[in-house]
Amino acid sequence: MDKDRVAPALGQITSGLFIATATVDEEPIGMLCSFVEQASFHPPMVTMALTPDRRLVEAFTFGDCKQVGLNILSTNNQNLIGPFANPNNEDPFEDVLLVENSHRLPQLERALAFLVCEYRQEMIAGDHHVYLFEVLDGELIDADAEPIMRVRRNGFTY
Repeated sequence: MDKDRVAPALGQITSGLFIATATVDEEPIGMLCSFVEQASFHPPMVTMALTPDRRLVEAFTFGDCKQVGLNILSTNNQNLIGPFANPNNEDPFEDVLLVENSHRLPQLERALAFLVCEYRQEMIAGDHHVYLFEVLDGELIDADAEPIMRVRRNGFTY
């Protein structure tokens, strides 16, 4: 494969931007992710491709709670990207307003939408693993906002 030729074409596959969240030992954790896609209507399911070394993966595969929150970001949420994009950020929630919910998952107050997802299955896919989740609950928070649409310059990097 000619990576220089393929990279700009592969980068044109659009994605949104999301903050996936969970709770570990009563502590909220979260990370920015973009490899998210709806996978089924009945039951509603989504996939997330993540590197398997992320703390979030440990939370839903080994923890007591198999659920994650999926905060869908809008163009109004640019300020949320930086804190959650840095894997070394000790507390990305420091200046973020959260909404309480019955699932006890970190829900960002100003996100476009929020989904409660329960882990079902894993598939190894190169340097990422694809995780399948069933959507159990959710809400559209800001019906007037536009989701962030992301196009990468290079299909081999974030």
